[in-house]
Amino acid sequence: MIPDLSQLRILDSLLREGSLTRTAELLGMTQPTVSRSLARLRRHFGDPLLVRAGQRMQPTARALELAGPIAAVLDAARLLEGGPAAFNPSSASRSFGLYMVDGAVVNILPRLLDGLAQAEGGAPGVQLRSVHIDPGTIEQQMERGHIDLAIGRFPHLVNNIRQRKLWQDEYACVMRPGHACAGRLDRDAYLTHRHVLIEMEHTSHHNAAVTRKLESLLEPSRILCHVPSFTSAAHIALHTDAIATIPRRLARPLARDLGLVLADLPIELPPLQLALYWHERSHRDPANVWLREFVRSTLQEDEAAPPPLPHYAESA
Repeated sequence: MIPDLSQLRILDSLLREGSLTRTAELLGMTQPTVSRSLARLRRHFGDPLLVRAGQRMQPTARALELAGPIAAVLDAARLLEGGPAAFNPSSASRSFGLYMVDGAVVNILPRLLDGLAQAEGGAPGVQLRSVHIDPGTIEQQMERGHIDLAIGRFPHLVNNIRQRKLWQDEYACVMRPGHACAGRLDRDAYLTHRHVLIEMEHTSHHNAAVTRKLESLLEPSRILCHVPSFTSAAHIALHTDAIATIPRRLARPLARDLGLVLADLPIELPPLQLALYWHERSHRDPANVWLREFVRSTLQEDEAAPPPLPHYAESA
């Protein structure tokens, strides 16, 4: 016999949250009740299922194998019970896992958190988690429910994955105040000054292509270093004479926060197309439907009237 639905719901939540306490809160149970159910599930499957790792409980290999079938059983049960209940963010308790590269965490996540705070009726029980995983496992983690939504450019996500375009972004440059090119960056100056390049081959195929393009245009002596993120590139630019080439919507907040000079890119690079990605299993889930619409509407409110490209610091 398989465990009953209440036990499967507990295990599904534990796999999502990695916490007995959080699962008890979400399901309206006491922590001892969740602990007893986990003990029964361990005996049934002959496996620890979740093991303590620091402040969280991490699933075993057997638990990860069970995650997909359990989610399918629960989805089927909801249909048999008359379909999913509507999601009301003002009263719901739900933690959503979002996958984004570092640039989106800096540029997008604060706007989403602000949107939650200003949501009509409030959303006190809704939490957004930025999930850090091996980029090669995005699809599997979405299938297992660990990631509810991915935001960025991930053209390799094709199996049972849906997507919706957000916007197209151009590139801009950031440099330290007093840089020789501040306020007068043309193509010749761009190609003769040093650069910090971003190496994100394993997380962003598009940025890998941009980096290869810049490497083909620049003399090797003009490349100061490679770094693994946009934010680290901006910090290197702040403390050196290197120029960092970054998507425009991320370059703005980084320039503002770090006091960098922001400039138009004087060469042509392929634009960055950002989209929302979610798994087919979540397509009709009312909570995921709400999440997608919340993210889309929050981010595209800013897109409707983008501010002009400013210079946040004057050249010396």
